[in-house]
Amino acid sequence: MNNPFFLNGACSPGARMLLGMAFGDAYGAPFENLSYIKAGEKLASDGLVCGTYTDDTQQALAVAELLASGKSCSPETMADFFLTAYKRDKRFGYSEMTQKMLASDSPKLFLESISTVEKLNRKTDGAAMRALPIGFLPERDGVICCAGLSASITHGHPDAIAATIGIALIAHHRLYHHTPFSEIWSAVREDIRKIHPDIIRYCDTCALLKSPEREILLESYAEYGVPYTESRIFLGSVLFLLIQYGDDPMRLLIESILLGGDTDTVAAVVLGAALITGGEGSEIWNLVSALEDGPFGKKYLIYIGDQLSMRYPAPSEL
Repeated sequence: MNNPFFLNGACSPGARMLLGMAFGDAYGAPFENLSYIKAGEKLASDGLVCGTYTDDTQQALAVAELLASGKSCSPETMADFFLTAYKRDKRFGYSEMTQKMLASDSPKLFLESISTVEKLNRKTDGAAMRALPIGFLPERDGVICCAGLSASITHGHPDAIAATIGIALIAHHRLYHHTPFSEIWSAVREDIRKIHPDIIRYCDTCALLKSPEREILLESYAEYGVPYTESRIFLGSVLFLLIQYGDDPMRLLIESILLGGDTDTVAAVVLGAALITGGEGSEIWNLVSALEDGPFGKKYLIYIGDQLSMRYPAPSEL
């Protein structure tokens, strides 16, 4: 293949993941918060237009930087890397609550800026969106522990914690076990059941869908799209998309947009997961050239992704 990102076969899983997240985010962002009908109309009239990546990629980048640094995962180090990433390069998309936290002058103040009650009631997809890099940790228990910790500093609702761990485990299975997307839910199901059994029946149903049956997948949000406020529905949507379209990244991007709602977050996570391994021949890579440059653009994403993969090489890279 002639794509420059694969010269001499070189594009590390970490770089592929961050690039996949960035262009899923950037191409999904123009459709964010549109109903599925409006998103479909806009896609038909305007086609795919690359914006800039948003909070989704920036938060995942911060986690990747932390893990690549070799520093321990703790609430303080997570907060420190989130603050550093935001203050050097303020990105669009953060909720009002998260913006308040990111206005803090220190990791300690960041962690203290949200109350326990606020965290317990918070079930948005903001923790799950940054979870893919955590899947690069080599031990399954370490993935679960770090993902739970990452979620817990901003989100305390069981839906948010389960979704975050689920996304991290998907990345882990793709990197270390090359688990087919058709088997990805069965590979992580038992861990999610132990953490939050209440969502298993819903996720089982989403994993079995053959087409986007909106009333089942999105429930009361069927006329809108994937709500950023409901990480349970976010996880179900990610499972459905990856199982049905994970081996076709271009179709995956289109279907993420056509679901409507939180299109940039959904597209970022599913494309990041899909491109950790596989997809070398996909036309999706033709979209990478339109991604932004600048100090934290595509070259920086590749650099940090490579550092992450050097720190945690997949078995085939050893």
